[in-house]
Amino acid sequence: MPSTAPIGLFDSGIGGLSVLKTVREALPHENLVYYGDSANAPYGVRAPEEILSLTRAAVAHLVERGIKALVIACNTATGVAHEALSRELRLQVLGIQPALEAAQKLRRSGDILALATPATFKTERYAALYRQHGDHVVSLPAPGLMEFVERRELSGDRLNTFLTDLFAPYQDHRFDVVVLGCTHYPFLKEAIAPFFRGAALIDDSPRVARELAERLGELQLLNDSGQPGSLTLLSSGGDEAVDLMRTFL
Repeated sequence: MPSTAPIGLFDSGIGGLSVLKTVREALPHENLVYYGDSANAPYGVRAPEEILSLTRAAVAHLVERGIKALVIACNTATGVAHEALSRELRLQVLGIQPALEAAQKLRRSGDILALATPATFKTERYAALYRQHGDHVVSLPAPGLMEFVERRELSGDRLNTFLTDLFAPYQDHRFDVVVLGCTHYPFLKEAIAPFFRGAALIDDSPRVARELAERLGELQLLNDSGQPGSLTLLSSGGDEAVDLMRTFL
């Protein structure tokens, strides 16, 4: 496989663009192809079997383009499909997950709030992550939050009311770190931050970018052309969804 082959990134919709931006900054010479399954979003409230089926179908579009590595830029899809895809595909498969390990390194005397979809919290992958790095972690499902990003509603009264209701049980709780465990949530960082003054808001994309660079380097698959990498955006939602994606980049 040539080193100039693209890296594929997949998400249930727009959220994975937050991972794409981090990968692009870390690996500026790599050609990237992004597929968002906006027509079937959200994944986070679906059954595992349905998530796996949708993920396989979406990833097939990227494999057809000759990708050299796949980044599952969706916490829910990673939790459900990473193991299966790693077995089935003859290429490097990386997945994003709630950044509990990184959060533990930042925690002081307070707790850690992990935000994610209901489906992410139900996966065995998250259960294993929690067993290893779950001390002082409060897991808070946030159904409906990613849809604000899909609508590009990144501020405003409706979002503020939603967040106020979501965080109401924890208004007097001290959190040192808030883990943004859905790739849509980093686009809402400015709206979330005022509810947790002094807390660090983090996600797992820096780890994914580092690991991707390391794996491709070990396989001598890093693009050494010296040219800026290309970017191709694809969506099951059609041209309108792709146009919306561009507004996030």
